[in-house]
Amino acid sequence: MTLTTTGLFVLCCIGLGIWMKKDSSFRRREFLAVSLFWILAVATPWGAAGVTKAQDLLGNGVQTATSTVNSVSNSK
Repeated sequence: MTLTTTGLFVLCCIGLGIWMKKDSSFRRREFLAVSLFWILAVATPWGAAGVTKAQDLLGNGVQTATSTVNSVSNSK
């Protein structure tokens, strides 16, 4: 399983949406600032390298967990 950049972005958007819904003092200006930060962080070469590293870490973790579950369920 590979986590795409779009998938990672959607996860961040969901997190921001939950944060905005639960925080009654959240302002529109804060939302714009945080959104702009994430867009710039991913659009720069350093941000893209960070996204690639996060994709590798999450993808490897999911793959390891899946293979562990499959090996345990197959051994019984």
